[in-house]
Amino acid sequence: MLNSKARNALMCALSEEEYTKVHSFRSAKQMWDTLALTYKGFLEVKRNKLSLLARKYELFEMEESESIQTMFGRFQTIVNELSFLGRTYDNFDHIDKLLRSLPRKWRPQVTALRASKNLEKLSLEELIGLLKVHELKLQQDDARRK
Repeated sequence: MLNSKARNALMCALSEEEYTKVHSFRSAKQMWDTLALTYKGFLEVKRNKLSLLARKYELFEMEESESIQTMFGRFQTIVNELSFLGRTYDNFDHIDKLLRSLPRKWRPQVTALRASKNLEKLSLEELIGLLKVHELKLQQDDARRK
């Protein structure tokens, strides 16, 4: 009788996907153990993935031949995955990280931005716009040299 009540309580609480995993078990203990094992594994995977993504965020660098748009797309992918897993950074952290990730040839622009703009109030979109303008100037300079 107690097993039936426990099974019923579990069945009522489960989503359809979870239900299909355990509906054939006759004992509530089997159901519970299977669910516990599934979610323990899920939490470990989530923790490991979060750790790897945080490391990827910290080590993020713009590649020498990469455009600002491509670099920002890669950065946003990392940020979105981190956010999905529950780790968020504030806007200033993103701006600071992006400025630190730029190659050496961008250093004068980074210094100018840090001196002239209030990075606390600058949006990520504004920063990317400013960097794209500078990228166009760099491309024009390279074209003139050639």
